[in-house]
Amino acid sequence: MTDETREQESQGSRYRQIAEQIKQAIHSGSLAPDSRLPSVRTLATQYNVSMTTALKTLRTLEDERYAVARPKSGFFVAPQPLEMKLPAAASEQPREVAPLDEQTELHLAMLGSDCRVRLDLANGDISLYPVKKIGLLMRQMGYSKPALLGNTVKGTGYGPLKAEIARRAVEYGCNISADDILITNGCIEAISLALRATTRPGDIVAVESPCYFVLLQMLHNLNLRVIEVEAGPEGYVNVPKLTGLFQRKAVQAYLTINNINNPLGKSIPNEQKAYIARQADENDVVIIEDDIFGDTAFGERRPFPMRAFSPNAILCSGFSKTVAPGIRIGWVHSANYMRKLASLKYTTSMGTSVLSQAAIAELLRSGGYDAHLRKLRRELKNQIHHMRQAVLRYFPPGTRVSEPEGGYVLWVEMPPQALNVRALFLKARNAGIGIAPGHIFATDHRYDHCFRLNAGFGWNAEVEEAIRQLAQWCQLSLTAG
Repeated sequence: MTDETREQESQGSRYRQIAEQIKQAIHSGSLAPDSRLPSVRTLATQYNVSMTTALKTLRTLEDERYAVARPKSGFFVAPQPLEMKLPAAASEQPREVAPLDEQTELHLAMLGSDCRVRLDLANGDISLYPVKKIGLLMRQMGYSKPALLGNTVKGTGYGPLKAEIARRAVEYGCNISADDILITNGCIEAISLALRATTRPGDIVAVESPCYFVLLQMLHNLNLRVIEVEAGPEGYVNVPKLTGLFQRKAVQAYLTINNINNPLGKSIPNEQKAYIARQADENDVVIIEDDIFGDTAFGERRPFPMRAFSPNAILCSGFSKTVAPGIRIGWVHSANYMRKLASLKYTTSMGTSVLSQAAIAELLRSGGYDAHLRKLRRELKNQIHHMRQAVLRYFPPGTRVSEPEGGYVLWVEMPPQALNVRALFLKARNAGIGIAPGHIFATDHRYDHCFRLNAGFGWNAEVEEAIRQLAQWCQLSLTAG
């Protein structure tokens, strides 16, 4: 990389850092509505950046509706939107995740059970995964290394697998030691161990909203309270609101799916991750990140986790979304809590199947995993595209649908006055169509007009007809209203 390229990249991230500082000043009231912002020349001098970077900073604030440009006068702070006028306590009170009501408990129990059209999960058809290859590796290794089955399962995991995980982590900006990796029974166990190691009952955890329903129920079971931070217009967490919680010492931890968020499918940009990580470190907030979908990103380069920007972030991931849903091999990395994580793991589930670990280690070592990922990403991107276009084609005007950057799922927001998604869920189930209703992704009713669709089981005439049927029920409810 040339010095000129380094300088361009530095300037490219610098405008975002400056914009975030100005947004913080606006949120705190230091910059009042309609007050004049520094000129391009003043910003360039004040922050020692080029005029181009200074102008890009102000244009970014304008694009995000924090600033307005007035001809021949410069840039001014935009009038505050309603959400900024509300006192912080009105929208940021911690909530206890309530026990499931009877209806929600029923919906969760039904979610994932057999149905004719699988639009409800967040994984794919068996044809997407290298199950034959994994099965062959397990048979070969079970025969050549019987100790993998015969010995007691103990320790923090299979050494060669941990070494492969650490090796691959370098590719996405993380320099981690294999000694600080613990193999778990899926990513969910990794997250649970991380929460138990870093929080106490009654602590407050910030989460993105909508939030993956399993994480919400996990927080409830651990007697933790939550503050739900809704996504901004970009599709990822509202960064000023989130870091404002850090600065006010309002939360002890931040639990995030910052790469290919479930259910929105977006990744937080690197400069924003760096800012969040820095604010967390400065305010003693523990970051626990679920990076299970990171390897499914559609772009040419895998997105970096938070761990790439802070050695204190706890990184959780696994292979159930890429190798096979039934493999249930996950892992957690922490430079600060490894001893406690290992102790909790031993007294919770003791160990993790070594034969499965050995098979995945060999898949990673041989290069088979990378070849498989290229195919998986291509297939998922194609299936997501077809399903998204169908939703836009068949659902009534006013319906909004996410634009995922990876993963399996779409988030659908139905127009106002459409039928409550709880009713839609039951209608669909009775017709053999599975969807994930929006109300399970929050602690309240804010997503009763939304639902999640899974594109992982392929695109065919039956799936298209299911989308058409969902759209018809939505349209009929609007007509009846």
